[in-house]
Amino acid sequence: MPWTIGADVVVLSFGGKRGTVVDVGHDGRYRVRVDTATMWCREDQLTNPPVPSRTAARRARASRDANRQRPEEPANRTMSARLDLHGLSVDEAMARVMTEIDRALQRGADRLEVIHGKGSGRIKGALHRLLQSLPVVASFELDDHNSGVTWVRF
Repeated sequence: MPWTIGADVVVLSFGGKRGTVVDVGHDGRYRVRVDTATMWCREDQLTNPPVPSRTAARRARASRDANRQRPEEPANRTMSARLDLHGLSVDEAMARVMTEIDRALQRGADRLEVIHGKGSGRIKGALHRLLQSLPVVASFELDDHNSGVTWVRF
């Protein structure tokens, strides 16, 4: 079965983990992202994910409905993600930010809300330096109403 970019798949050669096709090679291979790993797979190493049961589909719909955009957010927004860094060291926080940016992009989010708090400012400073160095980040800014939050746009 030919897969297209963005298709959800199960990678049989990687323990049956779910992934997303991110590139299609000219040689019939597919580049698939699973969690934070990216790998090339042959077509016979991929299969369709199982069809969710009605209960699982209802649960997913309920979760999606609960995470609908807030009224003050722009209507053209596709999806945002949130990350709370309270209680983490600077190194732990930056590692968590990188992981969450990767996950947010995999989910198709167009922005990420990073809650770093107002404390000493060490995490906020490190976060802003990190974000400046990432080509995937289109822009970032402090929240207008809360200086302990940075919005990252992809």
